[in-house]
Amino acid sequence: MEDTTINNSQKLTTQQVQTQFGQSAHKYVTSTVHAQGSDLLRMVELAQLPGMECVLDVATGGGHTARAFAHQVSQVVAYDITFEMLDAARSFVYQQQVTDMHFCSGDAAYLPFQDNSFDCVTTRIAAHHFANPEPFVKEVARVLRPQGILLINDNMVPDDQELDMCMNRFEQWRDPSHIRAYTTKEWQQWIEGAELQVTQIEPLAYKHHDFMEWTARMHMPEGERCQLEDWLVQLPQHCKTFFNIEIERNRILSLSNTYSIIVAQSMK
Repeated sequence: MEDTTINNSQKLTTQQVQTQFGQSAHKYVTSTVHAQGSDLLRMVELAQLPGMECVLDVATGGGHTARAFAHQVSQVVAYDITFEMLDAARSFVYQQQVTDMHFCSGDAAYLPFQDNSFDCVTTRIAAHHFANPEPFVKEVARVLRPQGILLINDNMVPDDQELDMCMNRFEQWRDPSHIRAYTTKEWQQWIEGAELQVTQIEPLAYKHHDFMEWTARMHMPEGERCQLEDWLVQLPQHCKTFFNIEIERNRILSLSNTYSIIVAQSMK
């Protein structure tokens, strides 16, 4: 009975992700947060790839990370669970005159690739949607070649229970397909459990969001947006200060969430 409950929950989550991101695919291609940012350049810098590698970008979204690495390596596979997102990513990278890229659909917890297939696996602003982060990391360990690199760039919460609950609450309220933003300690535990070695954990950094654009990207109904806005206004000052919540006449202008980049290496 317990296993059935878990499986049903995972199926529901997959449907939520496909529905949510299918209707928003084009917005993720044009989203400034996803298309730009020093964190994207930092991922390429941290990977330190000489240039002949094969890279897998899991949950590719609008294809921005895949495109960034395509200029650095010999081959990139863009992988996503949402067909509409893959179509949007394909159109985007072809417009950028990137042709040596392959597209594949599937779940992050079940990578349909042979052992030792990739020199580098990346995922950016996506892992908080994964129903099972631990199986994902184990799958990455399997498909990585010896000395291969994993880069996880995602929303991550501080090691503070109140801030953790606050950020995950407003993220899930805005986007029901959000599962959880984890701490760097949780990610480190899963990574090391998959027999990968963590080589670097970047300090938590902020991403700033215009509140109206941030909620509109998820097609958030006006009534829900107003309720979220009221809730944010009433947060303890500790949370409002930490997440840079800017309020004017009881309206939310902007807020920030936190993220980190973790680098790990296959030791097999």
